Amino acid sequence: MISCLLLLMLFSRGYGTQVDAMNELKHELLETNPRNKLLEKWYDDPCLPPSWEGIRCTQNNGTYAVVKLDLSSKSLNGPVPTSIGNLTEIIDLDLKNNNFTGSIPESFGSLIHLSKLAIRCNPFLSDQLPPGLSNRTNFTLISGGCDKQDISQSKFSQQRIYVIGSIAGGSIACTLALGMFFTCFYRRTHHPSKGDNQAVKDPIFSDWSVHNPSDPVVQQFSLLYIQNATCNYKTLIGEGGFGAVYRGTLPHGQEVAVKVRSASSTQGTREFNNELSFLSTIRHDNLVPLLGYCCENDQQILVYPFMSNGSLQDRLYGEASKRKVLDWPTRLSIALGAARGLMYLHNFGARCIIHRDVKSSNILLDHNMCGKLADFGFSKYAPQEGDSSVSLEVRGTAGYLDPEYYSTQQLSAKSDVFSFGVVLLEIVTGREPLNIHRPRNEWSLVEWKT
Repeated sequence: MISCLLLLMLFSRGYGTQVDAMNELKHELLETNPRNKLLEKWYDDPCLPPSWEGIRCTQNNGTYAVVKLDLSSKSLNGPVPTSIGNLTEIIDLDLKNNNFTGSIPESFGSLIHLSKLAIRCNPFLSDQLPPGLSNRTNFTLISGGCDKQDISQSKFSQQRIYVIGSIAGGSIACTLALGMFFTCFYRRTHHPSKGDNQAVKDPIFSDWSVHNPSDPVVQQFSLLYIQNATCNYKTLIGEGGFGAVYRGTLPHGQEVAVKVRSASSTQGTREFNNELSFLSTIRHDNLVPLLGYCCENDQQILVYPFMSNGSLQDRLYGEASKRKVLDWPTRLSIALGAARGLMYLHNFGARCIIHRDVKSSNILLDHNMCGKLADFGFSKYAPQEGDSSVSLEVRGTAGYLDPEYYSTQQLSAKSDVFSFGVVLLEIVTGREPLNIHRPRNEWSLVEWKT
């Protein structure tokens, strides 16, 4: 009798809406996870002792509210439940290390108390935030790829290793997987606007990524500032067509990669302005952002965040000191990250952007092993009707270059798709796209696999 009266009191004070929301969440999860062990333990009331596993509630004036929901490492599949948006008092939501798909529900935008959302290690879940969260300053999003601790905690992750490993071992399954990626990209339709979107020499710097509005915008640095940050170019970490890359540290402690154009560089002012123009107007979690630049005393310098795990090429078959074993979930996560970045470029709101140099050395890995596209020196807007002049100059890297683009000199997003397909073959086989030290029929990775 007393328990019945207590329940009536709680419902009269609004607790019933929380119970309804949690039961709706349970039923929504059960639709895609019918035998999940966690959900089998959820019964009776979520907040009354013993409370549901993964739930933390608070009591205020006799009313209970769910303030924390921890669904991490519970082998959950399917879309993120929209009913979570009914937990109006929630502060901390942890969804990491599962297999959620799709995107973050728009209902999350109404969660005014939500201050932390963890979605890391959900390879098929987009990290784009809905309106209401993307412009909130007191909000933290934890996203990216999986680390070893995540994988060891999840039986599902272990199962994925066997599944993906078997896919890589079978040529038929590999072909199907590549076909899915190619189909996905080729069937994307673009609707370019007629507005003026030409790159400018002195770009107006836009706001930083919507996921972290407090981050700085692209800045112009003095040469002295660059020299101090790099300790007079003390630590060389790489070298490319543009010039040498040095490791540095900004005054507030952020580690950076400083790319300095060399006098003998095959790339020049055009590529410098190109990189500066594009990265001053586009922002995405899977594109390496530009922090700043320097153009002083004939020096052309670009400053990026330091990617602590190097490039995908380094990890697959680079120098022995940089080469490390990549498990299959990590390889898949990197591929998906790079694909998201490329999709963003090809579906850029104003006009399709073509990277023109997609390759494993231009896919960099941050501390979470999240794949990010880099090096936009060759990038161009896709040609469209009304363009005054169309460049016939073919740019790219041998082994990745689309034969159709090379022979017709007609630039399109398909050229990037072909190059990305080569990267997928690299990820699956761990072999470089060109190697004349192999048997003649294996020189080209594309010809060998086809």
